[in-house]
Amino acid sequence: MTQKENRAMMFGMVERWQESGMSQAAYAQSQNISLIKFRYWIRKYHQSNEQGAFVQLSGFCSSSGISIRYPNGVELALPAQTPAAVVKSLIIF
Repeated sequence: MTQKENRAMMFGMVERWQESGMSQAAYAQSQNISLIKFRYWIRKYHQSNEQGAFVQLSGFCSSSGISIRYPNGVELALPAQTPAAVVKSLIIF
């Protein structure tokens, strides 16, 4: 198996785990891989999704705050001073 194929397989496993609702440990055990290896691939998966995740915006008043609207219609209003890491954690699914 090539590195590219292995990466695709493991990323698919991470995506299936996210949908499963299982803990990392339980999912890794069900797939017969070590928890350390599974966490490695979870970290790699998130790192690959981080590249280009944010675009700098201009032309608006930053004192108005941050608003996130989810596909299910729920809208979350945050203070303008909310750290980027917190905002990012709220939009990564």
